[in-house]
Amino acid sequence: MTAYILRRILLMIPTIFGIMLVTFVVIQFAPGGPIDHVIAKLSGTHTSAGDSVTGSDQTDINSKTETQ
Repeated sequence: MTAYILRRILLMIPTIFGIMLVTFVVIQFAPGGPIDHVIAKLSGTHTSAGDSVTGSDQTDINSKTETQ
Protein backbone atom coordinates (compact mmCIF):
# COMPACT_ATOMS: atom_id res chain seq x y z
CA MET A 1 0.00 0.00 0.00
CA THR A 2 2.86 2.37 0.79
CA ALA A 3 4.46 1.70 -2.59
CA TYR A 4 1.17 2.49 -4.34
CA ILE A 5 0.76 5.81 -2.49
CA LEU A 6 4.39 6.75 -3.13
CA ARG A 7 4.04 5.92 -6.84
CA ARG A 8 0.87 8.01 -7.13
CA ILE A 9 2.52 10.97 -5.39
CA LEU A 10 5.55 10.73 -7.67
CA LEU A 11 3.29 10.62 -10.74
CA MET A 12 1.77 13.94 -9.66
CA ILE A 13 5.02 15.77 -10.45
CA PRO A 14 5.08 15.15 -14.26
CA THR A 15 1.31 15.66 -14.39
CA ILE A 16 1.60 19.10 -12.78
CA PHE A 17 4.45 20.05 -15.13
CA GLY A 18 2.42 18.85 -18.13
CA ILE A 19 -0.58 20.94 -17.07
CA MET A 20 1.66 23.98 -16.54
CA LEU A 21 3.24 23.49 -19.98
CA VAL A 22 -0.12 23.23 -21.78
CA THR A 23 -1.46 26.28 -19.93
CA PHE A 24 1.65 28.31 -20.75
CA VAL A 25 1.51 27.40 -24.44
CA VAL A 26 -2.19 28.25 -24.73
CA ILE A 27 -1.72 31.62 -23.03
CA GLN A 28 1.32 32.50 -25.14
CA PHE A 29 -0.25 31.63 -28.49
CA ALA A 30 -3.73 33.03 -27.85
CA PRO A 31 -4.16 36.25 -29.83
CA GLY A 32 -4.68 39.62 -28.17
CA GLY A 33 -3.04 39.66 -24.79
CA PRO A 34 -3.76 42.35 -22.23
CA ILE A 35 -0.90 44.57 -23.40
CA ASP A 36 -2.10 44.37 -27.01
CA HIS A 37 -5.58 45.31 -25.79
CA VAL A 38 -4.30 48.44 -24.01
CA ILE A 39 -2.17 49.46 -27.01
CA ALA A 40 -5.18 49.06 -29.32
CA LYS A 41 -7.31 51.24 -27.03
CA LEU A 42 -4.67 53.96 -26.90
CA SER A 43 -4.11 53.95 -30.66
CA GLY A 44 -7.85 54.04 -31.39
CA THR A 45 -8.01 50.73 -33.21
CA HIS A 46 -9.79 48.91 -30.40
CA THR A 47 -12.95 46.94 -31.24
CA SER A 48 -15.03 44.82 -28.93
CA ALA A 49 -15.47 41.08 -29.35
CA GLY A 50 -19.02 41.50 -30.61
CA ASP A 51 -17.91 43.95 -33.29
CA SER A 52 -15.40 41.50 -34.67
CA VAL A 53 -18.06 38.79 -34.90
CA THR A 54 -20.85 40.88 -36.42
CA GLY A 55 -18.58 42.99 -38.61
CA SER A 56 -20.05 46.29 -37.45
CA ASP A 57 -18.68 48.99 -35.22
CA GLN A 58 -20.35 51.33 -32.77
CA THR A 59 -20.41 54.30 -35.15
CA ASP A 60 -22.53 52.36 -37.65
CA ILE A 61 -25.10 51.59 -34.99
CA ASN A 62 -25.20 55.18 -33.74
CA SER A 63 -25.60 56.64 -37.24
CA LYS A 64 -28.47 54.25 -38.05
CA THR A 65 -30.43 55.17 -34.92
CA GLU A 66 -29.94 58.92 -35.45
CA THR A 67 -31.17 58.90 -39.04
CA GLN A 68 -34.42 57.06 -38.25
